[in-house]
Amino acid sequence: MKPLVKITENIVDKSVSRLGAIQTHIFLNWKNIAGQYADVTFPDKIKFDKNKNSDGQIIIKVQNGFGPEIQHAIPFFLNQINSRFGFKAIMKIKIVQTDLGYTHIDDDNDQMLKKTLMDKNNFVSNTLPDGELKLAMQKFEMSWKLKNNDSE
Repeated sequence: MKPLVKITENIVDKSVSRLGAIQTHIFLNWKNIAGQYADVTFPDKIKFDKNKNSDGQIIIKVQNGFGPEIQHAIPFFLNQINSRFGFKAIMKIKIVQTDLGYTHIDDDNDQMLKKTLMDKNNFVSNTLPDGELKLAMQKFEMSWKLKNNDSE
């Protein structure tokens, strides 16, 4: 049986190589770009006109309930993205509210969450190279551990 890293490595390399430098940079550095909003947002698509690498549009998936807050933060996102390139790479941000799979944490689950987060070093996804796939796998592993701890 092949490890997940070996199977996904070729797929990720091919898909990232099809993207331009701007798209690749945004996807791989989203946590730094989004800052405090990184936990409730996720870049979905980046579109440019043909033969143009400026004046693009990014579609950001936002956790349900955070849409108005993210709407007010659009200038922050545009500044964060465009300041990295020195020109207006992205001109428009479209927000799509969806369930990103986060679980609601109440006081009873606080200790369980802390334990799960402390066990983050033991995640299988830590063997993946940094990037969008690694973040998605870590979120999946955390939600899976939280769900399984709830049922016990």
